[in-house]
Amino acid sequence: MKRDRIRNAFALLLGLLLVLGAVLALGEGRKGRADFVFVNATEPQSLDPAVVTGVPEGNILRNLFEGLTVPDPKDLRPLPGMAESWEISEDGRTYVFHIRKDAKWSNGDPLTAEDFRWSWHRFLSPMTGAQYAELFRFVVGAEDFYKGKSKDFDKVGIRVRDPHTLVVQLVHPTPFFLDLTGFYPLFPVHRKSVESDPKWNRPGHLVSNGPFLLKDRQIRDRILLTRNPFYWDRENVHLRSIEILPVESKTTALNLYLHGIVDYLYDFPPSILPELRKRKDFHTGPYLGVYFYRINLKNKDPIKRKFLGDPRVRLALSLAMNRRAIVDKVTRNNEQPALHFVPPGIRSYKSPKLPRYDLARAKALLQEALADLGMKKPPMIRILYNTNELHKDIAEVLQSQWGKDLGLPIRLENQEWGTYLNSVRLFDYDIARAAWIGDYVDPNTFLDMWMTGGGNNRTGYANPRYDALIRSANQERDVHKRDRFFYEAESMLLRDLPVIPIYFYVTKYMLNPKIKGFYPNLQDVHPLKFLSIDRGSR
Repeated sequence: MKRDRIRNAFALLLGLLLVLGAVLALGEGRKGRADFVFVNATEPQSLDPAVVTGVPEGNILRNLFEGLTVPDPKDLRPLPGMAESWEISEDGRTYVFHIRKDAKWSNGDPLTAEDFRWSWHRFLSPMTGAQYAELFRFVVGAEDFYKGKSKDFDKVGIRVRDPHTLVVQLVHPTPFFLDLTGFYPLFPVHRKSVESDPKWNRPGHLVSNGPFLLKDRQIRDRILLTRNPFYWDRENVHLRSIEILPVESKTTALNLYLHGIVDYLYDFPPSILPELRKRKDFHTGPYLGVYFYRINLKNKDPIKRKFLGDPRVRLALSLAMNRRAIVDKVTRNNEQPALHFVPPGIRSYKSPKLPRYDLARAKALLQEALADLGMKKPPMIRILYNTNELHKDIAEVLQSQWGKDLGLPIRLENQEWGTYLNSVRLFDYDIARAAWIGDYVDPNTFLDMWMTGGGNNRTGYANPRYDALIRSANQERDVHKRDRFFYEAESMLLRDLPVIPIYFYVTKYMLNPKIKGFYPNLQDVHPLKFLSIDRGSR
């Protein structure tokens, strides 16, 4: 035990020395330090709100743009954003939003209700290919439009009553609709810029409407945001500048924080988490997120498609997965092993559960499936993950568990973020690492994406009964009846297993104590417009 502590300490010291040069290099040549600096794990795929789906992108877009509503930093309830107020009809199906008369774009142009209508038209257009387009299936006529069944956007329930009034008509009451209006895919974009400038989302070109502007972007180095002088609430935006660093190495990121170059850090080398938890600037709490593996049911290889298409094989993979070993020995931050897909903490909703670790049953199921499929041995299976030390460690553990215990040949494949997303989108994988953070606090955000043809499905899973259950849940106003539909749907998902849940996230972050207005919440969403600095501690 003592030897392990010495070895770990030596490894950490060596890491400190190795990255010190990188730390100093990041500090060289900068014209003063930004008010707030944070590590964002990787390069954003895009700065177009309509087409992205990842946490790194959301962390940036929430500060460059603003929707009709803004999440409260404490409890996530919808606060007025571009809409200063709204009314909801008695039947819960009509929303009338009143756009601020002083709302402007960052170039001084007035922002109107038509900007939202046009931006949502673009978002729903099949030509845009937005993976989140199904978020709008709750809006009258939207599903037919984004699926290409209708080309008439006037049939979609989005109306401009006057320059400052936007009316949205829903198919049925949607209790989380105001949460959606503060979610980045529904942010407005500047029409003239998008239509006339191919570089519209780059520094010097991007016209946005949020509390900050895109001042500079150096690929694989940094993104610099500065305060937007045309923002409606500019008097209450205290940060003058924000610097975002796309650092993938957790060791480098930690050292940037320890050297005072970074103010906020949300990912760490797992091996030193027990030591970090002793620090007063280390924080942890519940998080509405699940780590899981996708199974490609549309595999281009017919043998792999046949093998992974058998639900007994997928159940065997789940039964042979020692989740407790993963959270105890790899992630090391008191995560909860996941035997269901919807994380705990959503109202009173209780999930069904998968059977626990049972290696004997896993082996029997696999042999039974191989015999029935006419296979003498299982095919080589690739586990795809994006560049990240933790993803690599988890993949290696499962390579050992499934390889040693089940005799399943496993090859690991690592890709950088953009390439990985493209591979998953094109179904160019066998099993792929994934995670989902709730877009709003409701079971639907974890379950509706597995509906047939969903933009974030990416498994090939299609079950008409599952689709019907999700639709029934979303048409039901009684919370308890609604949860029963979700329970049945999740039971079906755990039976069919197009995805295998591994563990539920917890928030973990280090925050410079001088930062004020930063609050823990279930989604780990922190709009930076609410932050301020105790400048006396500089």
